Amino acid sequence: MSTRPSHEEVFRTLRELFGISAFRGQQQAVVEALLDGHSALAVFPTGSGKSLCYQLPAMLFPGLTIVVSPLIALMKDQVEKLHSLHIDAARIDSTLSEDDVEAVFTLIRNGDLSLLYVSPERLAASSFRKQLKGITISLLAIDEAHCISEWGHNFRPDYLKISRLARKLRIPRILALTATATRKVAVEIRKGFRIRQDHQYHSGTHRPNLHITVTTCNTREKDDLLFEKLRSRATPAIVYAATRNDTERIATILHKEGFAARAYHAGLTAEMRSITQESFMQGTTSIVVATIAFGMGIDKADIRTIIHYHLPKCIEGYSQEIGRAGRDGSTSHCELFACGSDTNLLENYIHGATPSPQSIKNLLDRILRLARLGKAFAVSPYELSTSNDMREESLRTILAYLELDDIIQRAGSYHCYFRVKPLRPIERIVAGYPAKEKQRIRTLFEAAESAYGSLHFKLYEIAESTGIERETSAEIIRALADAGDIRLEQRGLREVYFLQKSWDGNIPPVIDAITQRFESRACFEFERIRAVTQYVESRTCRAQVLGRYFGTKLAEPCGTCDLCLGAKPIKLRSEVIPPIPDHEWQLMRALRNENHACLATPRQLARYLCGISSPAAYQARLQQREEFGIWQQQPFTEVLAMLLA
Repeated sequence: MSTRPSHEEVFRTLRELFGISAFRGQQQAVVEALLDGHSALAVFPTGSGKSLCYQLPAMLFPGLTIVVSPLIALMKDQVEKLHSLHIDAARIDSTLSEDDVEAVFTLIRNGDLSLLYVSPERLAASSFRKQLKGITISLLAIDEAHCISEWGHNFRPDYLKISRLARKLRIPRILALTATATRKVAVEIRKGFRIRQDHQYHSGTHRPNLHITVTTCNTREKDDLLFEKLRSRATPAIVYAATRNDTERIATILHKEGFAARAYHAGLTAEMRSITQESFMQGTTSIVVATIAFGMGIDKADIRTIIHYHLPKCIEGYSQEIGRAGRDGSTSHCELFACGSDTNLLENYIHGATPSPQSIKNLLDRILRLARLGKAFAVSPYELSTSNDMREESLRTILAYLELDDIIQRAGSYHCYFRVKPLRPIERIVAGYPAKEKQRIRTLFEAAESAYGSLHFKLYEIAESTGIERETSAEIIRALADAGDIRLEQRGLREVYFLQKSWDGNIPPVIDAITQRFESRACFEFERIRAVTQYVESRTCRAQVLGRYFGTKLAEPCGTCDLCLGAKPIKLRSEVIPPIPDHEWQLMRALRNENHACLATPRQLARYLCGISSPAAYQARLQQREEFGIWQQQPFTEVLAMLLA
């Protein structure tokens, strides 16, 4: 057993490797707990140095430290910073080639890597875990650990599996890190990773340099209010909006008013998102109007202003978003526009994200009747999502539940469709191969379909027509890509599962249990919206209200929020929703008479009219039509009731 590093060795490493002379807050307590062999939970606000809590021990432990991180941008940023400190770190993610991945594993096997960053999905892959066989793993650090909790604000189903995977890998200690965990979420994290309560460390949520203000307004006043606030506040600034369309509209009107603003959301191409992020980091763009997709990968210390154009969907997300301001310690302003009609918008999105009982039944019937004991079965998340009109996040949650309930077990994944751009003539591609291999490559290329300058390989159909097995075809095509003969794009992801022998085969109880889980989750989401309205209408110091929400106490009022500075408590102003005009009823009836399969049920039509996107409507390209979202201001439940009448 290795000797615990001495106090002197810890501080020497802190100074010499990281260039830091002293710990901040409870960093030292977390590091000491890990060095003593314990697992720990660190609930530290954004910008308080969570990463040091695992990076320092990783330098003192033998073997490898694995860091689970939810975003490629976060992993890339952390690895680059560590390289600048001459620390051996690497990441494995979907942007790396097979050769790059193998090079990382070679470093691990040779003992030349201290820190490895991966996504939770990568950790769950059996092929990845096989590569770690025989490797000493001293620590598993889980960033954004609140994602493990079904009651966390950013629940991700693959996080549910991490605790079980950690036990399979026999990792001796775990560090769970988050900036936002309520008491309930913290208990769930500790339970999942078997962390003792006395090894939970909380630095509190209060940041004295953040000046928080809530301003009541109605929908019509918001744009002018935004112009006013941005003219009187310092930049750089982030304006958070609820929808992708809103980010683009707001960025456009800001640009017309002379602001250097850009939109950012998950619907933009990776290149566009990268351009916007780089422009913001360099100061060319002073304002980014974004959905919550923006911020997690941003390490910009001088953000001076955060504005929430819409009510946030929960206190946890709001706290994390305002925490991106003023990380350099200078005064920064956080403004929330409180508009009563936003609650309808937020509640409608909960209805949209919650799969219907019928879609859950259809999905589980299909999956579990497809499964046969002893035989692998493959599913397409995209196709299942579209055919059941269920968001892929909900689909993956259901698959995770089935795994955790020991009904199915994941065995891997593959792509069944390749798009290939040849970079040289076929005769030059096959040159140098043995005659038999030449003929096999030619046969594959002849079986592919040609369109728009590319070759399309449908691997299952090619297997039937040529007799070349899918796996063999895939290996040949990938080898050509690695050799630089072709440009390869892999599509048609299939995930492979086995049915567990222990399951009794009774489907109805499984359907009932999973339906109940989603209903409970929806009820909880509605409660969180109510918590936001209570925060908006609070009568005491806002920093103290936030602290109580997260289970900490701020002894004295902050002295800098609007209420501490003498502002009167506000009441959310409800807006009168105008009756639906006749021409919109006519549009709805004409749309229904078109008999679109993706709008066949009243629930599907209600979601569409309320502006709630769905996989089936997106695939049918109906979201570009004027009818999409015409009743966005109406409560979903009332729209559904009207359509059922």
